[in-house]
This record gives sequence, structure tokens and C-alpha cells, in this order.
Amino acid sequence: MKDKDLLVERVSKKTNVKKEDIFKLANDLQKKDLNNEEDMRSFIQTVAKMTNQTLDRRKIDKLVKIMKNKDVLNDVEKMI
Repeated sequence: MKDKDLLVERVSKKTNVKKEDIFKLANDLQKKDLNNEEDMRSFIQTVAKMTNQTLDRRKIDKLVKIMKNKDVLNDVEKMI
């Protein structure tokens, strides 16, 4: 199995999100500009919906700030 497939498998198991949905999200993400705050918010809301999470405005604002500061890239391995 390829590294990409192993990564998706681990994410799927940890989040209870179907692998197909993860791939769909990744494809949709390629069409978004994550330097654009509106696209960031849309992405965050999509992920929240997929994982059955409820996010209030304050949490979304905090996640946008993290994404703008690129802090999320430093912690990706910890999340998996």
C-alpha cells in the first residue's frame, strides 16, 4: 500500500470519515485558495460537517487565524 493510502486509512479510522469523503475533500481543497478567508471558512465548515462537529463563530475565527499563520502545518503529524 502506498504512503498516501496509509495516511488516508489512518485519518479515516481516527475521524470515522469514509476514505471516499476524504479524497473528495482533498479534490475540493485543490480548487480553493486557502489564502482567501472565505475559502478557509468554507473548508473549515465542510470538515466540521463531515466529522459531525459543531463550531461556533469564535472557534471558526480561531481556526482561520491558525491557518493564516500556517501553524496548522506544523501540527499535522500530531493530528494523525
